[in-house]
Amino acid sequence: MDARAIVAREPSAGPTWALEAITVGAPADDEVLVKITATGICHTDILLSSMPTGALGLAYPKIVGHEGAGIIQAVGKNVSKVSVGDKVLLSYYSCSNCGHCKASRPTYCTEFNLENYAGRKWPGMVCKDSGEEAWAQFFGQSSFAEYTLAAETSVVNVSGLLQSDEELNLFAPLGCGFQTGMGAVANVASAGPDDVVLVMGMGAVGMAALMTAKIRNSKTIIALDRFANRLELSREVGATHTLNTAVDGFDFQQAVREISPTGASVIVDTTGVGQLIEEAFESLSSLGKLVHVAPTPPDYKLKVDTTALLMSGKTITGCIEGNCISSEAVPQMIQWYREGRFPFDKLITFIPALEFAKALEGMHDGSVLKPVLTWS
Repeated sequence: MDARAIVAREPSAGPTWALEAITVGAPADDEVLVKITATGICHTDILLSSMPTGALGLAYPKIVGHEGAGIIQAVGKNVSKVSVGDKVLLSYYSCSNCGHCKASRPTYCTEFNLENYAGRKWPGMVCKDSGEEAWAQFFGQSSFAEYTLAAETSVVNVSGLLQSDEELNLFAPLGCGFQTGMGAVANVASAGPDDVVLVMGMGAVGMAALMTAKIRNSKTIIALDRFANRLELSREVGATHTLNTAVDGFDFQQAVREISPTGASVIVDTTGVGQLIEEAFESLSSLGKLVHVAPTPPDYKLKVDTTALLMSGKTITGCIEGNCISSEAVPQMIQWYREGRFPFDKLITFIPALEFAKALEGMHDGSVLKPVLTWS
């Protein structure tokens, strides 16, 4: 079938996205054909379409997008999780067969990096004008398209969880950004009532981490960002304190210790800014945990005083997708949303897919926190 897609071409000083006509074929045995109604834009979409051919196995033209929502149009013969007409969210790909997948650790699937970040050159999705096969199956879905072929393992069936048709689009970003922040606090840090939680970066991931810290009754919740409007919003969704790094003379460690003299017991970094990560390590309390969820520049190496690490019992850990199993995390976030405890709807701006450039501009200047592109 014919469809439209936002296609990334070889980047030049950033991503080069354009609306193009594509053709979409029938699903393979373990795939589904999805009519996409909405998809969130994540910074990973931008990052992994800004790197040159060859980096991390990337190639062009490619179709990114990995927070899709839509309706099943057709299923491959081996598909059992969904049927035609089901409403679904799309999340990351995992193989289901490796040791990590079998041990319920799918975010560390041995195929995760290649399959999710690079995707595949896919005969089922072809750029119509040039005749080129697109690199698709990004996160098993490539949801920057009106119709896409998605891997069954990327699909979360939400047909029984929706109270209105509009909720399908609203829930689109739950498949990546929000579950990453939620899981970083709940699964990785296991934050609780006695914790002082500092969240660095008030984008979608950071806001989700902050809201989860509130759900887990952490006694002190500190939001850090450089945009005053985001810090103001963070107060609405759970922050007890805010820190603005754009203030003249800002001293990270001093600011944290003025709030908690012994430091923060949990710090979640969603910025990927090396200097902030190093300051965060120094601002941890003894036995504190620094959870790193955002990519840093490729050549950055973390500088850590290993003696201090030894003597303090501090922990630095990374995590992918908040160590979440999407089929479990998505219903949990929806339940919290219904209870009024996970108000992620306050963070979303809906933008027509044809106006994706406006979404990118808003993300860059901080005026749009979580854009969700909608297809009419």
